[in-house]
This record gives sequence, structure tokens and C-alpha cells, in this order.
Amino acid sequence: MFKIVRTPSILKPFFRSLTTEFHWEHASYFTQLVLAMAASWGRRTVSNLYRHLNADTHRTRFNNFLNVGRWDPAALLRKKAHELLRRLKLKRGQTMYLVIDDSLRMKRAKKMEAIGFFRDPTSGRSVRGHHFVTAVLQVFGIVIPWGIRLYAKKEAARVLKTPFKKTTQLAAEMIAEFHPPKGVRVVVLFDSYYLCPTVVSACRRKGFHFISVVKGNRNLYRNGRKLKARRYVPGIWKRREKRVVRSGGSTYRAVDAGWVDLNGVGRVHLIASRRVGEKRVLGLVSDLPRTSMTTIIRTYAQRWCIEQFFKDTKQLLGLGQYQNGSYRAAVTHLHLVCFAYALLTHLRLVREGAQGKRRAKAAKSLSTRWRNTGCSTASMQNELRRMLFLDLAAYLNEEHHSGDSFVKELQRLWVA
Repeated sequence: MFKIVRTPSILKPFFRSLTTEFHWEHASYFTQLVLAMAASWGRRTVSNLYRHLNADTHRTRFNNFLNVGRWDPAALLRKKAHELLRRLKLKRGQTMYLVIDDSLRMKRAKKMEAIGFFRDPTSGRSVRGHHFVTAVLQVFGIVIPWGIRLYAKKEAARVLKTPFKKTTQLAAEMIAEFHPPKGVRVVVLFDSYYLCPTVVSACRRKGFHFISVVKGNRNLYRNGRKLKARRYVPGIWKRREKRVVRSGGSTYRAVDAGWVDLNGVGRVHLIASRRVGEKRVLGLVSDLPRTSMTTIIRTYAQRWCIEQFFKDTKQLLGLGQYQNGSYRAAVTHLHLVCFAYALLTHLRLVREGAQGKRRAKAAKSLSTRWRNTGCSTASMQNELRRMLFLDLAAYLNEEHHSGDSFVKELQRLWVA
């Protein structure tokens, strides 16, 4: 890997509107860290990222940038998300998805702030680390980071002298902060944990609809009868005639159970579905009016994009690979990773526009086309590295005209 000496001209529009929000040299630190996170290999700690920067300032300045909060990462990320949405030129009547989920990052540090024990859903055991709630926007197959909140338990919040907020409250805040383009319909997708009055009320106040999975311990009411979801959903799936629904590469068998009352949520449309090859029957609930069972199942399948987002950001962008002890540094790192992902999304849009393809006309097939044409996160990272290397070669040609000095400077800027 080579050192990053400057920002290529094709990437300057991405940073132009953001750098005005910083003081002193912090705009330069922000730009360099985002570029390094998006393009480098290895762990995204400050010491490792600094190796890829041709910076005049000492490494401690970048570390200080993470620890000292002189900018608002959440507000700046929302600003960039709206800019990327404007590039898509959404029209009235089109639908976009706001997907909410949480994730864990294991940490072994003993003195790191906001550390706690949380249940890992994949392994079923309690792990020590950080827990964060994330929201992404998905439209035309494009994923745009909208918000990320680091959760702190009551004891940690008391030490940090910050108000304690549950994960459902953090999710509701991110829903309330989103203002979609005029005339665009928003559907919020989340799992059964967030199907609660706090999150549902936030959706309804904004005029958004939602689709979720209902837990087996929830109470349903139909024709005055109280029913347990764990019994009613599998029972109705067995008794009624099932229809086949295909969504992407998956096939489901489903039963439309009609409208029921869900305790704490209100009137919802209930669907019992089971993916072919699995044993578990899921109950999908939604408040979308006049929507078919097939549409609800296919729409909820869009929630998978946030799982792919977590995989890409953790494996390719170093989400959670910070070693700073402070809570503020952890929050800054999480947002910088989101900005790095947004930068790669910007490159996707630049490529799509450069090829002269109409995004709105080919919206339904855009996600498939990108997968087939190599527009994954990893391929966009390679494209970014190619841009940075070509810009480095151009910089060296401008600064060093003789062949010997060119080679010597290139060797100096190459990171082993």
C-alpha cells in the first residue's frame, strides 16, 4: 500500500460541503482519516492509519481529533446522507426504506468507557464489548448510512454524565431525525425487538409505515379474543391454504391472516410465512394499507441490506477497531467508518452516472446490475485505491520531473 498524499479531484465534491463544519486543521484530519479508512488494508487504528498518510503533523494530532469533540458527527452524517439522496433524484410516489438494527463489537479493554456485557444473538452467550444501534437508508438497491448510536448502560451513562437512553429510544430518535424528499413514501424495517410503542409511535408521528416480525410472547386480539402469537401464528399457517411467494433467491410459503390488534401497537396486518427449507414459522406484521401479502414479504426482505452493511463495515472498513479509551473517540470512529462507506457509495453513484444510465428508469434492476458489474464494497475499495495511485503518480510527475527522483520519491511513499 502507498501513502495518500492528497485528495483526488474526483473525490473533492464529496468532502467540499463537509469541511466547512470543522475548526482549524480538523477538516484535513477528517478527510485523511476517511480516505485511509476506505482505502487501506489492515486494522483501522490511528497508528495503522497514520502509516498510510503523508502527513506533516504528528500522529497524536489525529488521536486528539478522535478524543476532542469540536464537531457534530451525527449531524454531518445526516447532511451527507441527504446529499446522496438528492443525487438519486427521487420522484413522488417512489418508496424508500429506513432499516434499523443493532450490533455488537467485542472489546477486551478494562478501562474503556461504556463497556458492558451484552447477549450475542449469533452465539447466544454474553459477551463484553460495545453495543450500537444503526440506521441505513435503502433505495434502488443503494445503501446510505443514516445514523449510528453507541449505547451506554445506566451505570456508564451516570459516569459519563449523559442522559440514559434505551436502544429503542435511540432508534426512535434516528427515525424522528429523518426528513425524506417530498412525496416519497418511507417504510421502516426492523426486527421483533424494536416492535414496541416507542419505535412505532416515532414512525406514525413522521407518517412512515413499518414492517416487522412479531415475537411469540406478544398478545394478539381478534374479535375480542386474546391470542398468543406463538400459538396463533403456527396454527393459522397449518390450517389455511398456503401460497408460494418468491423473493430474490428465496422461496416462501405464506398465509394471509388478515388484520389483528397487537398489544401496545394497534391495528396491524398479520402474515404467517416460512422459508422453504426451514422449520420456523414467522409472523410478519405491518401497518401498510391495501398492501398484498406478496409485497409485504418482498419488502421485509430488503432488511437484509443492513446485515450486509455490518459485514462490509466490520470486515472491510474496520467498524469497531478502535483502541481509544474514551466514549467520544469510539463515537467518532463509528461515524468515520460510516463516512468511509458513504464515500464508496458516492463512487458507485459517480460510476453509474458516468456510464450514462438512467437510475430512476432502471430502479428495480439496479441492485442486481451492480452485483453483476462488480460494484460491491470490495470492488469500490479497489477502484478508490486505483484513483489514489493514479493521483499519486500525477503528483510525483508534477513535483519530480527527472526519472531518478521520481522513483526515489515513489519508494519513500510506498508502505510495506
